Amino acid sequence: MNSRNIALDDIITILEEKKPLHTVLLASLKSIEDKRDKAFVARLVRGSVERAYSIDRIIDSVSSVKVKKQKTVIRNILRSGIYQILFMDSVTDFAACDESVKLAGKRGFRNLQGFVNGVLRNICRKKEELLKDLYITEQYIDEAVALDYRYSVPSWIADDFCRSYGKEKAKNAFAYFLKENDISIRVNTSRITLKSFEEKFLSQTDKGETGEIRLEKNRYLDKCYRISDTGSIEELPQFKDGLFVVQDMSSALVGYICEGITDIRADKKANADKFRALDLCAAPGGKSLYLADLGIKVTSCDISEQKLKLIEENATRCGFNNIEIKLNDATVFNPGFEGKFDIVLCDLPCSGLGIIGKKPDIKYNMTPEKIKELAALQKSILKIAVKYLKNGGFLLFSTCTVTGEENKENLEYLKSVPGLSCVQLESFLPEGIAVRESKDNYIQIL
Repeated sequence: MNSRNIALDDIITILEEKKPLHTVLLASLKSIEDKRDKAFVARLVRGSVERAYSIDRIIDSVSSVKVKKQKTVIRNILRSGIYQILFMDSVTDFAACDESVKLAGKRGFRNLQGFVNGVLRNICRKKEELLKDLYITEQYIDEAVALDYRYSVPSWIADDFCRSYGKEKAKNAFAYFLKENDISIRVNTSRITLKSFEEKFLSQTDKGETGEIRLEKNRYLDKCYRISDTGSIEELPQFKDGLFVVQDMSSALVGYICEGITDIRADKKANADKFRALDLCAAPGGKSLYLADLGIKVTSCDISEQKLKLIEENATRCGFNNIEIKLNDATVFNPGFEGKFDIVLCDLPCSGLGIIGKKPDIKYNMTPEKIKELAALQKSILKIAVKYLKNGGFLLFSTCTVTGEENKENLEYLKSVPGLSCVQLESFLPEGIAVRESKDNYIQIL
């Protein structure tokens, strides 16, 4: 099947049917054998979704038919075509227009091929003008252009970030979200030393499209690296052999803090197996795997069999037999867990506004009303989670968002629970790590 045809199906599934980008793209890429085609589809799908908010505004400015009134297929052909024209230097304007027109015909809309051609030709004529209003490089930035349009985020999110951070920091955050992010990984030190991993990774990994592969060590967490130009991460031999897991630094930081508060790091893992940890919302299992790598006995839970399968696959691949995987609803009290754990981790379901760069579809599916619902859900989980602690145990909750309702308000609730006392986290952080906020037993990275 034609690459643009595959990409169109994915874009429709993500933007119209509200399916997760990562899941949709992963499934479609498995059906593509050619590496260049894979890279093209991945870039086109992700980019079209990421820039859809801005692109829709552009379409409305040049089209006689507004985006919301267009046929679903035509709307998304235009989105992908405009993304190619504005943001993909490897695609000529002629090819972007011509292939989009052909795609409309193949999808049964020959009567609208002229419309597609007209809109895209208009975009080509206005290309330089449009690019000056969108975030490409610093020289193009025009302060008069609204943040939501320039950085392709819904206006309510732009307004919320500006209120929380101020305009300058909000701009920096949105600009960061639009950058091409490398993949963050953590080495499974129960299987390989860091030195051996570096040597093996660089010698065995396919060099990818650029002929160059980059492995960059994290400045703060010695087990963590950033990698680029690897193609499909799941196809790497080191991944298949369980030598590393995909894990962002903020997620790995939770495990690092656990090392500190339990003195495992100081004792060089000597006392790790005496600890029991409960990971309540565990899938896909990164934090559970971190604790298992330390030697801690981990009970890893989530709400569906599908999520448990992800945890099991990762635990098996990495060779851990100290992880017990259980189906459990974190909002329902489990008497079998009461008072049993030294460490309880709650990676709470959240709005995800801190990882828009990683999951750009989030910004279209979230609303202020949903955030309130999530905050209530989080509090219900925390109310139950505290009951699972042993005397002297530690509860750590984390989110991948930046809203006060989902972070600070939950902390205030925990402060009010009898028998709990706050732990000052600064002393357990890696030296020199940059955090936006670190006070009141609360850390915010973004």
